[in-house]
Amino acid sequence: MAPPDLRRPFGSGLSVAAQIVRVPSMCCMSAAQEREMLAAFNRYGFAILRCAERARSRQDLLSLRRRFGAPVPHPRADDDGIVPISPARPVAGFLGSSRMEHLLHTDGAFRDRPETLMTLQCVRPAVRGGLSVLASAQAAYEHLARHFPGRRDALAEPDALTITRTDQTSTQPLFRRRDGVCTLRFRMADGASRVVPRADVRDQYAELCRFFAAPANRLSFKLAVGDVLIADNTAVVHGRTPIPAGMPRVMRRLNFDATGPACDRMAFGFPTRPVPP
Repeated sequence: MAPPDLRRPFGSGLSVAAQIVRVPSMCCMSAAQEREMLAAFNRYGFAILRCAERARSRQDLLSLRRRFGAPVPHPRADDDGIVPISPARPVAGFLGSSRMEHLLHTDGAFRDRPETLMTLQCVRPAVRGGLSVLASAQAAYEHLARHFPGRRDALAEPDALTITRTDQTSTQPLFRRRDGVCTLRFRMADGASRVVPRADVRDQYAELCRFFAAPANRLSFKLAVGDVLIADNTAVVHGRTPIPAGMPRVMRRLNFDATGPACDRMAFGFPTRPVPP
């Protein structure tokens, strides 16, 4: 995997258009288009593929296995690893299947070994509501360094946080650091999960939640039909605004272990650098 030296933090001012790569389909990307996708991904931790061909969108999504590796299991996934996301089929304990706001999070936060790469394909966007929301873990990490000088390391201790959903639970650090690279695993107490920070990091966890809730730190946009969002699940948190009653919205989620050949040229996590006061 490529080192994340060029990765940058972002907020609401980032141009989403600059992260869109237009392709005929995911299985028919040219070498130049793949390089453009990787450059966008390595810049901010996500890219959006805008696919012209939509007739076989499900098969096209599955073709990403050739680039990104094996799909990661999920309790609601089908035999191919795809998780349907639609408020038409709500499932208790899974906010993605509801109309409620899905607060910012990383996928797999309930598991001891969460997935590395998240993809989300838009089948039918909501006419109103249901916006995708992203935020930068790097920006949050640097924010905490300024607000809690000398204390941020406590969030990297192995018992900093315990997250539970139904029968899934994991006690974990929020941040993991290794060889100058940092990653985040994160969930808010959102009604579908229980989050218990260790007593001495409660204030830092609360500040992290406030940071991700602030409009200036969040990038909101609507995926178009056929768009595929590709995001670094270790460096970008994602969520969704509420969906009004009666408003259809259909997505497909397919997450990967990042063992495919394209991942050798992809950066995961973000660099840890001294943060000026």
